[in-house]
Amino acid sequence: MSGPDAILSALDFEGWFFCESRLTAPWGLALPGGRLAAVHAVLEGRCRIDLPGSGEARDLQAGDVAFLPLDPPHALRSGPDVKAIPVADIPGLDRRDRQMVRLNHGGGGDRVMLLTASFSTTGSLAPVALSGIDPLIVIPAGNHARLGLLLDLCRTEHHGPGFGQSAVLRRLGETLFIVMLQILADDASSGTGWLSAINDPRFGRVLEAVHSRPGHAWDLNHLAEIAGMSRSAFAQGFRHRLGMTPMNYLTMLRIDKAAANLAKNRLPISRIARHCGYSSVPSFTRAFVKARKMTPSQFRNQAQSARAE
Repeated sequence: MSGPDAILSALDFEGWFFCESRLTAPWGLALPGGRLAAVHAVLEGRCRIDLPGSGEARDLQAGDVAFLPLDPPHALRSGPDVKAIPVADIPGLDRRDRQMVRLNHGGGGDRVMLLTASFSTTGSLAPVALSGIDPLIVIPAGNHARLGLLLDLCRTEHHGPGFGQSAVLRRLGETLFIVMLQILADDASSGTGWLSAINDPRFGRVLEAVHSRPGHAWDLNHLAEIAGMSRSAFAQGFRHRLGMTPMNYLTMLRIDKAAANLAKNRLPISRIARHCGYSSVPSFTRAFVKARKMTPSQFRNQAQSARAE
């Protein structure tokens, strides 16, 4: 795998969550945030979304998708003057399915139907990917055929047969997140942040190279050569764009890749270490403990126990 596909494929999610909300005015929901990112799609009706304390607010209508990178605390409501109640305190929240919650709430007026997807990860790369993005972005699904198609698939799968439903919804949720990033990347050719770095021909080549071959013995001179820049200009420019040094980014990528392998298979730790660019298990263990505050064996046991629940 090479190019942008290798970069986007490195975004690995450990958790995801869907909520289908059927709401009738007046209604207001206060969401605590705190996950990696959240998406609210308006399938029917109109509502308002705002970020308390920031002054950021947008009116939404059917077909709009609100994307909240880094999932700050926010509120959804039928109108600007409606009180938002913490969602955990609202009656009518059906939690029998841990991965697809259904909410019926409101005062009996105009109806709104929302589909919410949120994501979580223990990795370091995904939060970096969301750096430099506005805290609230609204995209009309009608302007992006793939986005509208994904929402239709989510609705269809949710109401379809139960066999394999969770697995399909999980992958649709991850695809929805990545498609949102693709849409945002089209407008991120300048400034700072991960998406702007991908769109810059110089830094984009470097990111493609390290994501395609994270276990290669990269050094600063080699990466600067790929970028077509001097060593000092490359190091300074990379840090300006991404907020970290090139070698720190490479370490983060390697540890994320190692963690994904530890969580999903029983490959020997020595083999995972070599595949991720470490010449010995002790050097890999030191780097892993520094990043994750536990040994690779401890991480594997914890991750696989959680998957078995």
